[in-house]
Amino acid sequence: MAIRKHRIPWYHRNKKICVSLFLCVLPFWLCNMIFELIIAGFAVLLLTVFILTNKGHGSLPPGPVPLPIIGHLHLLQPLIHRSFRDLCSRYGPIIYLRLGSVPCVVASTPELARELLKTNDLTFSSRKHSLAIDHLTYSSSFAFAPYGPYWRFIKKLSTFEFLGNRALNQFLPVRRKELRQFIGVLHDKSKVCESVNVTEELLNLSSNIISQIILSLRCSGTDNEAEGVRTLVREVTQIFGEFNVSDFIWFCRNLDFRGYRKKFEDVHRRYDALLENIITNREIERKKSGGEYKVKDLLDMMLDALEDKSSEVELTREHIKALVLVRKTLLKQ
Repeated sequence: MAIRKHRIPWYHRNKKICVSLFLCVLPFWLCNMIFELIIAGFAVLLLTVFILTNKGHGSLPPGPVPLPIIGHLHLLQPLIHRSFRDLCSRYGPIIYLRLGSVPCVVASTPELARELLKTNDLTFSSRKHSLAIDHLTYSSSFAFAPYGPYWRFIKKLSTFEFLGNRALNQFLPVRRKELRQFIGVLHDKSKVCESVNVTEELLNLSSNIISQIILSLRCSGTDNEAEGVRTLVREVTQIFGEFNVSDFIWFCRNLDFRGYRKKFEDVHRRYDALLENIITNREIERKKSGGEYKVKDLLDMMLDALEDKSSEVELTREHIKALVLVRKTLLKQ
């Protein structure tokens, strides 16, 4: 009787080979599983953000469905006002948009504009801040300040002191002098039959008048101080108008795209040093003159308020710097 041999499976005969193959495949399998879990988790996160951002949308004005993270940023063209016009023509005169993480409402009719900006002006008077605005204006700018004691104090100071009849009459010689110089430039160039860029000369005229009223400096001068002020105002105006992703996407707030943060920090450092030098020199002049001036400019008025301990709002040097910066920047525009 023949004895039948029992065949041993190959994987029992080659256990070492099987274990080696398993150990080789295991890392790839684990990596694949981890990758799938990451994709699934990211999909769940996007779905959660999408649901939360659209929750309660029924109580808001109509608008297109926002995408996760970017909201409606993908619908905005370089000419933003045209994008708003197209969206309002489709969804109605008042629409809700979410620009990244920033919710906003767009009104497109005179009636709604009057309702928002006149009837309910205190509710909608605050402006959107950005990282650059907060840093450059020391978080104390009048133009971007919410309605409150500081805003009312600066408005009263500007209305009665800076823009009052007495101040305007005091600055009349300044305006006359600059106007004579403007006419003289036109006359000199006409005598030699040279073309004149009237727009540029008018901008120089207005800039010189504004700069002398604020700091008693001529922006179109050739000295280093005037050139420094002119350069900084130009750079600040550019930064205020630039788009920064960190201002709209919440998780990008601490990221510095394209060196934007480094740029406005550098401008702020140079501006602070320049204006600190101007303020210090003015304080020295005030002490030497014993408080007597021919004409008080905005800087003198702000320093008077700074030294007034009975003032209803306690001002600091940062308030003065922010006010001078924003006034020069907005008037330059």
